[in-house]
Amino acid sequence: MARPVDVARLLTDQGLSLRRAHALLDRLAEGRAVVVGVPGATREDLVVRLAELGVRARALRTPEVSSREVRAKLDLSQAEFALRFGFELDTVQNWDQGRNRPDTATRILLAVIARDPDLVDAVLAGEEPTAR
Repeated sequence: MARPVDVARLLTDQGLSLRRAHALLDRLAEGRAVVVGVPGATREDLVVRLAELGVRARALRTPEVSSREVRAKLDLSQAEFALRFGFELDTVQNWDQGRNRPDTATRILLAVIARDPDLVDAVLAGEEPTAR
């Protein structure tokens, strides 16, 4: 990492308090990962600027996922999908019909289901997921 003061300056220039920037630097120095929302910068710009200072960063985004597409990929009815993954049937119906939109945490879960439904099955069954 470049001089910590340069990283702190970047973070404070982007709207973080000096106290918060210092706490993040302490965690980085310990080799820990940090997650930070910086209101004053675009994610991509901040990632590039941090990389220039020797800090590995990546932008995180909430995925846009269609419950209908996930169900179709798994070849499940609304009722089967709801039962398998612990959703209420009327909630799945509302998502599919566009009456409601899944919240952030649910969109993340739907993306995980789409990518690795067996992992979610293992977690729901209280089993250790198999290594891939």
